[in-house]
Amino acid sequence: MAGLSQHAHQDIAQTHLQHAYVVLAGDKESIRAAHWRRISPRVRKMIMWMANLDAKKSEATLQSLSALERGKMHCEARRLIKELELVLRCAQGGEVSSQFPAPGHESDGIAAKP
Repeated sequence: MAGLSQHAHQDIAQTHLQHAYVVLAGDKESIRAAHWRRISPRVRKMIMWMANLDAKKSEATLQSLSALERGKMHCEARRLIKELELVLRCAQGGEVSSQFPAPGHESDGIAAKP
């Protein structure tokens, strides 16, 4: 009996997964469009420029871009991510310059004895 119950649960789980895949297939494009709208206009223009596309297209909806244009953006974004990872590595470290001179003993009331 327990085997039948487990099998029934697996069937129900499979049905839910199939339903989720159908829903997700239709929602993928709207999710992508929502992400596109969250990107700042400056970044959208930059990626269009990098992909050799018209910068005015950065103001358009994602659905108005062709698969080729989106593919170009994808390739440029991947390349940019790799380069930015190098920038992050290079940006670490360095000497910290102080805006203020190092405090002498006079500032804390301790006078150096000769």
